[in-house]
Amino acid sequence: MRKILLICILWLLWALPAQAEPAQYQVEITAPVPLKDLLKKHLDMVKWRDNPRMSPAEWKRLFSLAQQNIKDLIATEGYFAAKIYQTLESQNGTYIAKFVVEAGAPVLVSDVALSFTGDISTQAADAKPNAEKLRESWFLQKGAPFRQESWNQAKRKLLTEFLVERYPNASISNSKAEVNLETQTITLTVEVNSGNAIRFGDTTIIGLERYRSKVVENLNPIKPGDIYNQSDLVTFQTRLQESGYFQTVEVTADTLNSTNSAEPNIAPIKVKVIENRSIKMGIGAGYSTNTGPRLQLSVEHLNLFNKGWKLSSNLKLENNAQVLTSEIHLPTTKSGYRDSINANASHTLVEGLDLTVARAGVKRAWGDRKREQYVSANLLTESSEVEGASSDDSTYAATLGYGIILRRTDNDLSPTRGYLLNVQFTGAPFTSTDNGSFLQSHVKTQAYYPITSSTQLIARAEVGMVNGKNSAPELYLFRAGGDQSVRGYAYQSLGVTEGDAIVGGRYIATGSVEVVQWLTSQWGAAVFVDAGNAGNSLQDLSPVYGYGLGARWKSPLGPIGADIAYGESTGEYRFHFNIGVAF
Repeated sequence: MRKILLICILWLLWALPAQAEPAQYQVEITAPVPLKDLLKKHLDMVKWRDNPRMSPAEWKRLFSLAQQNIKDLIATEGYFAAKIYQTLESQNGTYIAKFVVEAGAPVLVSDVALSFTGDISTQAADAKPNAEKLRESWFLQKGAPFRQESWNQAKRKLLTEFLVERYPNASISNSKAEVNLETQTITLTVEVNSGNAIRFGDTTIIGLERYRSKVVENLNPIKPGDIYNQSDLVTFQTRLQESGYFQTVEVTADTLNSTNSAEPNIAPIKVKVIENRSIKMGIGAGYSTNTGPRLQLSVEHLNLFNKGWKLSSNLKLENNAQVLTSEIHLPTTKSGYRDSINANASHTLVEGLDLTVARAGVKRAWGDRKREQYVSANLLTESSEVEGASSDDSTYAATLGYGIILRRTDNDLSPTRGYLLNVQFTGAPFTSTDNGSFLQSHVKTQAYYPITSSTQLIARAEVGMVNGKNSAPELYLFRAGGDQSVRGYAYQSLGVTEGDAIVGGRYIATGSVEVVQWLTSQWGAAVFVDAGNAGNSLQDLSPVYGYGLGARWKSPLGPIGADIAYGESTGEYRFHFNIGVAF
């Protein structure tokens, strides 16, 4: 019985027809390179050739439509008079479609007719958007080769000029591109209806529970009746997001219903917020190549005394430094001033100088991130002990300060082009203090320049001096060396030798030149030269040099660097680690 069953199975296997190999489908295109790439990406026969449901009959159907498909595709690149030759071959189950495209010359724009209707036709001559300037800045000018993408981009850019300022309800009412095959030219016509000019209305705030409405209102750059401007809405939202009070922020203007509201052409503003928790606590640990292992505790209260005052306290414990800081930030005023009260106490033991400082003061800042200024007043008491010296020193001072920070970079976290500049002046104008009057001037700058798309130049410089009949407190004197100073030397190891310690000098000058070669989008290698010194006179500023190599990583928090640097004057190698843009 088993033999009979086996014979039946073998007979069935022999009787079944052999399964045919699946058909293969190929497309060969001969055309100028840009058009060939376009067709290989978008031609229907190319897109569907590997579909498992493809059959010879469907392949022939697509072939019959291919010529028009090609004409439509290359017309988007401005070719309207192309000649197309096609053949269909079959070889041993392989079906080959061949196309030869003689594109000819692309059409050129012969004329552009832009017309505008709506309130723009009656607006003041100096108002934006300006009709004449819109015609001058039209993206696809007369004589330019026509491309569908350029045509679409030109219309988008034109309409955007209306939407972002004054006319958020503008629309393109008509657009035509008429081709003349005899002259190989194209005429463009665009009509834009600006609609009514829109003004901002009152602001409604949704989601406030803990904070007073002034927390939001004082950050609003928009006044009722101002002409609609999209950038003002973005500025308002950015200010709220950066304030720290809110988890999410959404700022919108109801422009669509402005024509149907009780006040025609007035767009009310709606602010929707979700507040952050009032109290936050945090703990962290880390390591600094300047001051060693770190333990950090932080407390933040966003609604102190139910007035929207922000209290931030931070305790930082390191091998060589212990710092306690507390700061109270008041809500931004209607005029844009940011006032704060601060107090801090610190103890550091670096390079033989044991320094204890307590300071309290007030500060007023103003301006945006690109140009931030501040004035401050502080009371300071200081105690210092120098290793190897017989005398200790205690002093106090009352100081006034002014500073300005300029930020002109293409990216806040990982800049590739631009510069940062920080200028500070701190002085004690009252001669009744322990050390008499003094003035500290301090300038730091950092510049970024892309040498190539993957090679970056970073330059850094710092200069400072203290003027005054007597010495300033140690806190306002200068020492150099370390991660963000002269690499290859220990933190604050460059200065004035006193006893067995290094103390601050009245002058500082440091600089750095670094070249980063990005090997991938996130990883790079760096080579650098640092130089500088600190001293009590200009003659003491004989620079010492540090050279080194490093690795760079573009992290979500900013660039992270790990460097090995050689200090020429000490003959020692040092490891340096830093994160972010220290400014």
